[in-house]
Amino acid sequence: MSNLLKVTEVEHYTDTLFRIRTERPTDYQFRAGEFTMIGMGDDDTLRAYSYACGPDDPYLEFYSIKVPNGPLTSRLQHVQFGDEIEVWNKPTGSLVLDNLEPGGNLWLLATGTGIAPFISLLKEPKTYENYDQVHIVWSVRYPGEILSYHEFLQECPANYFPTVTREEFVNVGRIQNHIEQGTIFNNATPETDRVMVCGSIEFNKDIKQMLVDIGYTEGTKKSPGNFVVERAFVRK
Repeated sequence: MSNLLKVTEVEHYTDTLFRIRTERPTDYQFRAGEFTMIGMGDDDTLRAYSYACGPDDPYLEFYSIKVPNGPLTSRLQHVQFGDEIEVWNKPTGSLVLDNLEPGGNLWLLATGTGIAPFISLLKEPKTYENYDQVHIVWSVRYPGEILSYHEFLQECPANYFPTVTREEFVNVGRIQNHIEQGTIFNNATPETDRVMVCGSIEFNKDIKQMLVDIGYTEGTKKSPGNFVVERAFVRK
């Protein structure tokens, strides 16, 4: 089932990144960390988008890249206030608290627009109730790419570590490099630390392999584990 929802806010941050906010039906429900399908409402082109809003927010929000020839984003990036987009009411995804064991520290590791589901989770009170400390690590290519949620993340009751890979910044380098150097995730163990991962295909594979190698178990709907990975956020 899908809804045609009016766009209430659009903000462009760089020539490749933008954010859309829409109205929210009163009966629309989802869990923090989930994603849904979005389209323009006039054809069958749909893509998966994580909710970048809290389960109790009075709006729906989505964070997107711009792909010049992308089947969806080439059109979606041009929507304006008052336009309508198609948003499906069938949320799903692996980055939900039910798939992760509670207790200890929670690490949210994201690259690029993979930050979106973590914005949702950081607006969910249960996230802070389930874990002693919450760490959010976000990697982008250029400093301008953190403008979308940088202020929100700085104000969250979590340890925030932004890092940039292609220009000078307070932290420079890929998340994998910071882990190898012990800058972050130092002394983390499957017994004391839980991990959620959302980024590029390469990033997801690298982090998953690293976690498996040190004894982590991936969580599922049937069996919660000490890490989970989302693969659906890569879109065009």
